[in-house]
Amino acid sequence: MKSPLLLLVALLLLLTGCSTFWPAQGEIPLPPPNQTQLHQLEHHQFELQLLATRGAKHCLPGQYIRLQNLYLKAREEALHGFERDAEITLLKYQTQNAVIQKQMDWLEYHTLCLDPNYSEVELKERFLLYMAVDNQFALNKTALLPDYQESLRYAAGIIKRQEHWHLQLIGYTDSQGNEQNNYVLGLERANTVKDFLVENGVDPNQISVLSVGETQAIADNTLTKQLNNRKVEAKVLVEHHAQSIHRVFDIKDWHAIRDGL
Repeated sequence: MKSPLLLLVALLLLLTGCSTFWPAQGEIPLPPPNQTQLHQLEHHQFELQLLATRGAKHCLPGQYIRLQNLYLKAREEALHGFERDAEITLLKYQTQNAVIQKQMDWLEYHTLCLDPNYSEVELKERFLLYMAVDNQFALNKTALLPDYQESLRYAAGIIKRQEHWHLQLIGYTDSQGNEQNNYVLGLERANTVKDFLVENGVDPNQISVLSVGETQAIADNTLTKQLNNRKVEAKVLVEHHAQSIHRVFDIKDWHAIRDGL
């Protein structure tokens, strides 16, 4: 029969041995952030900026703050490796975002709360910046480079809500190769951009494509200049069409009609 002293010593050794494998307080490593969630959060950050540009902070301040808080919470959870918590919060964010987008669409059409002239000017400038990102295509390629794809997603988020915009896409190439092949390459690049925008919700009837090939290429005797010539340029043509007459509500009526949306 083992003595109580031996049992006590064995217990102490066991506890001491276990403690060497248990990380000290504050030293537990956090799991790495989920990169897919981080990219998703970048897109949602753009959505918040777009809503602010449209006037959500002024017209729907409570709804906008709630949406912003959900975004910030999901961002903190994702950055600290709480992937499941971030996923749940992002679902709440997406639900709230769908609500506020629908409310903004109603307000834009039925009230004078938003300033469509101001917002459209800023939206057009932001849209063209996204469309003019550098490093669009590799040599003799029509595939969209990753940064260009990300920028085009943001651009699609703008134009698909501007049904009276018409987008003209012009394909360019560098001066390497022959002129006929470069014309075809420029046209294929413009069509690739169109297809990508359509995949992201843009009406194909809003987009036309053409090619200038190498005819407008700047002197490209350096790799940087060659890269700059491999691009698709975007031009926005705004159709100022007459809209049908509709009732304009005062913003104070919002509480009475919001439940009907």
